[in-house]
Amino acid sequence: MATIAILVGTPAGARLLAASSEREAALAAERLICRLERSALPAPIWVQCADADLAGRLTAYLRDLQADLTGPALA
Repeated sequence: MATIAILVGTPAGARLLAASSEREAALAAERLICRLERSALPAPIWVQCADADLAGRLTAYLRDLQADLTGPALA
């Protein structure tokens, strides 16, 4: 039973990820985001679950991940 839903906007369309744990949700979204072209970042994300604190943590983590990925390129 999925308790967490994450919608990620990509150039190819929206992708819906479902997970039953915070860790599983974070890893699935991270894999998807890391496969996107840098020009597609930051991708819009929406996290939905019954626990507002959990949704906030996942949103912040995915926002920070995208900031790291779009930061200055290493020489």
